[in-house]
Amino acid sequence: MPVIFNYLDYREFLKDFYEEQKAEKPSFSYQWWADKAGFKSKSFIKLVIDGRKNLTDESLEKLNLVLKLAEKPFSYFKDLVAYNQASTHALKKFYFERLFMYRKRNPARLILQNQYDFYSKWYNNTIRELVMFFDFKGDYEALAKKIQPPISARQARDSVRLLLKLGLIKKTKNGYEQTDPLITTGDEVTSLAVQNFHLQNMVLAGESIDSCPSQERDISGLVLGLSKQGFEAVKEETQAYRKRLLQIASEDRNINRVYHVAIELFPTSRKGESI
Repeated sequence: MPVIFNYLDYREFLKDFYEEQKAEKPSFSYQWWADKAGFKSKSFIKLVIDGRKNLTDESLEKLNLVLKLAEKPFSYFKDLVAYNQASTHALKKFYFERLFMYRKRNPARLILQNQYDFYSKWYNNTIRELVMFFDFKGDYEALAKKIQPPISARQARDSVRLLLKLGLIKKTKNGYEQTDPLITTGDEVTSLAVQNFHLQNMVLAGESIDSCPSQERDISGLVLGLSKQGFEAVKEETQAYRKRLLQIASEDRNINRVYHVAIELFPTSRKGESI
């Protein structure tokens, strides 16, 4: 029986359960499983695994007639289904954090939690950059005061510890340094943690209008009418621009400040041929 706590996708769990049962009992089939669980549609479970159908509270209970998950694993399974099927970022974040209340000592889960924490707090990336040029020797109060908007000394300490744990910075005889000058999530960002990071960036950008003099920032926006082909072309341009900025940063010397660069491309009208 696959261990449900090792999964962050309930469809993968169901797929692995089916394949394990099929290997042990060749007569096991989706139809037999559906009959035993009380589903009218013989193909329902296969459609769920393929992502073409979702589960309801009632179908969850029916599935467990065959899965036979105990109380705590079944509770995790229900939260996992809610996480995977969440329709909003806020709901997805809520259930994701609930999932980490189970089996906190699971090594793989701890790695995921650390990665989630890294992107979910905007200042972790800022501190990672600061250690390159700020003479930090363990004074978290002084480090925290370098951050804008300000954070607490405890937040600065926890951030440094997390960066060390993830291997994103390392301690040297002269202080700290980055293990790799550049990190990026790639062009297509799907991680919940990275979505948190982008949402925080948007808030910071809005606050900077009041908190930063105009000569210390550059905020602009465009409103474009585009076809699907035009949208794809603009998307490619923004991806190339982002890579160019990373190159500039990697070649820059005498760094004295950390900047966040946010690039957004999103629709503000519905699809349609004409009005």
